[in-house]
Order: sequence, then C-alpha cells, then structure tokens
Amino acid sequence: MTYRRPWLRIASLILMLLAAAAHARADGLRVGLVIPQSGQFALLGDHVREAFALWDRNNPQVFADIVEGDDGCTAETGVDAAAAMSEAGVDIVVGFLCTESLAAALPVLTREGIPALTLTVRADIVAEEAERLGWRFFRLAPRAGEEAEIAADAIFRLWADKPFALIEDGAISGRELVEAIRAILEARGLTPTFVDNYRPGQDTQPSLLRRLRAAGVSRVFVGGERSDLAVIAKEAEFQDVALRFMGGDTLHAPDGELPLPDGTIAVLAQGAIPGPEAEAARAAFAAEGLVLEGLRAPAYAAAEILGTVARRSDYGETRPGELLRSQTFETALGPVTFSADGERIEPGFVLAILEDGEFRRFGIEDAARVTGEDP
Repeated sequence: MTYRRPWLRIASLILMLLAAAAHARADGLRVGLVIPQSGQFALLGDHVREAFALWDRNNPQVFADIVEGDDGCTAETGVDAAAAMSEAGVDIVVGFLCTESLAAALPVLTREGIPALTLTVRADIVAEEAERLGWRFFRLAPRAGEEAEIAADAIFRLWADKPFALIEDGAISGRELVEAIRAILEARGLTPTFVDNYRPGQDTQPSLLRRLRAAGVSRVFVGGERSDLAVIAKEAEFQDVALRFMGGDTLHAPDGELPLPDGTIAVLAQGAIPGPEAEAARAAFAAEGLVLEGLRAPAYAAAEILGTVARRSDYGETRPGELLRSQTFETALGPVTFSADGERIEPGFVLAILEDGEFRRFGIEDAARVTGEDP
C-alpha cells in the first residue's frame, strides 16, 4: 500500500481550492463603472471608484472584475461608454452620473442585455422612457418628484396650523419644486398664505422681507440655493421678522459667507446624511482615512447590492436584472427594494434639521418641538 505524505495531501488540497476560487472569480459577476474621469465631476467619480475598491478588498473573490469607463456627461460619450462596456463583457453597469449620458447609453446597453444602475440621475422622464421602451434601467438615486412629496408632507404635518409662504428663485428647478409642493398641498386641502419669487444671488433681500412681513407669514419654504436662504434669513433678522425656514436638497452645500440659521429644515438625499445603517460603511472608510461623504455611501450601497447579486447568481444561471427585482437588500442606505420598472421603492429623501451648523436626521422629538413652536 502506498501512503502519500500529509503535506503533499495538504498542498494538493490548497492548490485545488485556489484553482476553484480562481475559476469562480473568472465566472463571477463582471461590474462596469462608468464614471467621470476628469472635469468638474471627477471627484464624484473618485468616490464611486473608492467605494467599489474598498468593498472589493473587504470581500475578495465576489466580483470577477471591475471595469471602468468614462462618463463625459454627453450623449456621445454615453454611447461610447456603453459600447466599451459591451465589448468588455460586463454583466451590469453602475454610474452614468448625468442624464444625457445615461439616456443615450440605455438603448445600447439594453440591446446587449446589460442593465444599468444610476446613482445620481433623478429625472422622472428617464424612468418613464425606460418603462415605455423596455430599457434595462435601475435607479438607486431618489426620483426628482419624491423631493416635492416629502417636502409637502413635512409642511402638512409641521406647518398646517401656521401661516406659511412658498417662494422660489425663478430657476426651472426651484419653480418646478415649489409648484409641485403647492399642487400636492392644495390637493390635500392646504393653501399657502403667500406665494412669491425672488431674485437670486443678492447680498440683501429687503423688498422680499417687506412682502413676507406684509403677508403675515411665520414659516417659509425656499425653493433656491443655500446661499440665498442664508441671505433671506439674515435680512429677516435685520428687519426683526421672526421666520422659520425649510428648503430642498440644494441646501446640502458648503456654507457661504453667511451660515444658515439653526433649526432650518431640509429635504435631503438619503446618502447626504447616512443614518445608523451606514455604520459598517463609515467604519470601513474610516479605516482607510476617508469620510463617508459625497457619493461614497450610495456607491458603497451599490457594491453591497451587487455583491449579494453575485453571491446568489450561481455564476450566470440567473440574470442580474432578475435578481435585483427579486429581494430586499440591506445596505449603507438602509433597505433597498427595486420595483418591476427599476425604481427604488423605499424613500430616497429624508427630512433633516440644522443643529450647530450641521444637518442631522429629523426625529420624533424634533417634530414635537417644531409643531409646538409659536406661530
């Protein structure tokens, strides 16, 4: 009888395991990242790259490969990037941070059977076209229309018994947001005391404050930039007009020359102020000397989602798109469930309140305090 040395058996076993792992990785999920490589959005591209690289290092042998393409934020570069992803043989693409490039890429990717998951594009029209034309579209970013829904609900719950104004800066985004809020509120039987617009980018807003004072309002929703709201608040203080403010996602921006007043309420994208569900991601980034900010949280959540897909895909027997629609994923953004048309079912915006110069999640205690404040 021939006996093999124990170390030979162990070595053979290790080689078999390594070969199996290499084969599994070669046959596993191939992920494409289409992100800005240069220009003003390059930092956001860096965030996506960092998040996927970090998750991949901490979860080896899950993704077969991560292939990068350039999102130049134009229709032409969208088509080029889609063609490059197809040639690279990826199974799913994450990124396409701009509406123009995403809309141009989706038909190309769909023809090749490759789904796309956007982290930033909020335009409702993209989802509508995707549903109409059968594009393989998934959205981790919140819908644009959801911002108005959450803002209107907050106004209804917190300000229904107080005189309030809706004002906007005249830009398309500000005007559409305020008009959508107004329509939702009026459908629920609540009419604003005052509706107006203002000229943005001013150092002072004396005439606007005179109009707000004359209208007798005490609460103001501002459909405009953070810097404009800060100027309006400063003018209110100068004219001794007691006002409380609320705004949209544009308030998630660096402080300008003037700070926002504490107590300002904002409807912010969930990724802008990650909650306790992001603790593991926060710790992972901190270990690398990085802060969980910008697109890092949404991108890390996308990596978590695709990691689950990769582990359950049985290496190609089930398409990624089918798996994305089949379950709820636990992520740094909290639970994520995709509808049949690729939209995230859970709210993508959250209510926040400014405290000591920083936004934090709006809680039950905040609601009790805000509703109990004097008109």
